[in-house]
Amino acid sequence: MKFIRDLLSESSTISTMRIMSLFSVIVGAGVACYGIYQGKDLGGVAQVTAVFVGGAFGGKVVQKFGEKRDE
Repeated sequence: MKFIRDLLSESSTISTMRIMSLFSVIVGAGVACYGIYQGKDLGGVAQVTAVFVGGAFGGKVVQKFGEKRDE
C-alpha cells in the first residue's frame, strides 16, 4: 500500500508516465496474443494493438517536449 501511496504523491521519484507506457505495451501485447489465439481478423488486431503501443510511446514523446526544463 505504501508503494501505491508513494507512486501517486507529487514528490514521487517513480515516473508515472513510464508505468503508464509499460502498462499500455503489456495490454497491447495481450490484445495481440489473444486476437491471434482466437483467430480474429489480423488487420483489426493490428490496429487495436497499434493504438495501445502508439499511445504508450507517443505519450512519452509529448511529455519530453511538453515539460518545462529546469536548467
